[in-house]
Amino acid sequence: MYELKDKELIFVFTGPNGAGRRTVAQMSGSTLGMRQVISYTTRTPRSSEVDGQDYHFVSKEQFAQAEGDKAFVEVIEIDGNRYGIKGADVAEMLQAHGAVYLILNRYGAETLKSIYGDRVVRIFIYADRETVLKREQERGDSQELINRYMSHFEEEMAYKESCEHAFENTDLAHTVFDLTKVLDDRYLHRKLLDLD
Repeated sequence: MYELKDKELIFVFTGPNGAGRRTVAQMSGSTLGMRQVISYTTRTPRSSEVDGQDYHFVSKEQFAQAEGDKAFVEVIEIDGNRYGIKGADVAEMLQAHGAVYLILNRYGAETLKSIYGDRVVRIFIYADRETVLKREQERGDSQELINRYMSHFEEEMAYKESCEHAFENTDLAHTVFDLTKVLDDRYLHRKLLDLD
């Protein structure tokens, strides 16, 4: 397993589906010059998702092969779909960029925290149930998928207290601004200009 060096950090964006964690993570990562480590999954992509950008979408056989080769540092199954993070991807991205981010559910966030300890900073992105439901409907998810996601809402929300930071995402621009300021001030020290 890769040993993180002194200044290397892994930021994990987590929270309930539909709270905007992916959008917030990508905008914050772009602002801060961080790169994303992309997870692998056996599930089929949603209409808005792009292979290699949102996930590496692979067959069950490809996933099983990588798992058999012990390529993953974390593997979970949710609703019959498998998800995993390759240790080599984490190591390569950290060596190249120093700080990386991932977008994971609470199980993935917890696993990375247990592996890499204080070098992992969990950022919980959330919104109230009604807002999340509305966003999932606007995204065009099927009612079956929405029901599945919403069935995990309370469990996901309960993880907020375990995370190092939590941001309510009611206004995307404000959320990204506040979050990037906190990450820059506390961890990255990139001295972003505050144009307020």
